[in-house]
Amino acid sequence: MADYENNEELASLTRWWSKNGTAAIIGVLIGLLAIGGWYAWGWYSNRQDAQAADMYAEVEHGISTQNVTGGIDNVVEKLKNDYSGTPYAGAAALSMASYYVDQKKLDKAAAQLDWAMKNAKGKGIREIATVRKARVLWAQNKPDAALKLLDRDHPASFDSLFAELAGDIHAAQGDDAAAHAAYKKALAHLPPDAPKQMLQHKLDQTAPANADHDMPTDSKKSDS
Repeated sequence: MADYENNEELASLTRWWSKNGTAAIIGVLIGLLAIGGWYAWGWYSNRQDAQAADMYAEVEHGISTQNVTGGIDNVVEKLKNDYSGTPYAGAAALSMASYYVDQKKLDKAAAQLDWAMKNAKGKGIREIATVRKARVLWAQNKPDAALKLLDRDHPASFDSLFAELAGDIHAAQGDDAAAHAAYKKALAHLPPDAPKQMLQHKLDQTAPANADHDMPTDSKKSDS
């Protein structure tokens, strides 16, 4: 009886294999390839990150030593073209933009920031690039363009940074009312552990004129 059952099991297995064996092999292969692909991708990503980190360190060294030659420009472009999926490409673009601002080459700084705004990995880097691009536009005597850029949608965590810069631009234009409103928003969204003194000073400087507020307490008592 046992032999008969074993033969039946073998026959059933043979029939199943003839119908499904190819699909089963393909399924196993796909599974193995998926696992292998996952590890291969991990290895590739780690390798990309390591190479990008080395290139970014080269950029930072060139900037810190004021030895920014065509070679450093080429490294930054290679990071942007071949390693845009790493955070180092966006960081390099920000660093080069800062360098160009120091060199009064605002057009070149703007180009680096434009790339970072659109392509940098990580929303944080893209939003920082946006704020810095607004500063560059302001420095290029384009305050309206800067304010328009700051008015774009952004994560709430950047509200204070965006609003404070908008306040600075309004204040420079002599629009104290708009500046005060912007500083008030910036102060309201400032992280609890962040220093408030400078922002509070800007808020006070642009506050509407108030005779009672400016008048000493003793004078107000004598008038009453």
